[in-house]
Amino acid sequence: MTEKQRFLVYVKLGNMIAYVREKKDVGICEAVNILLNKKIIQEIEDLETGYYLEGSAYLTEVFKTGLV
Repeated sequence: MTEKQRFLVYVKLGNMIAYVREKKDVGICEAVNILLNKKIIQEIEDLETGYYLEGSAYLTEVFKTGLV
């Protein structure tokens, strides 16, 4: 994974954590724990899926609908 790819993955994960914190009104640790059990996190980290290139709004919708 290149530095640019790693940066994009971290940005997406950070945005997902912020979304969960806001919607569930929880702290950062609990938001991370909630996301750790979700497949979308694995999909974002898997460069072959290309999810790390998608916009945060799209990924949030995918997460909300439970498609991944």
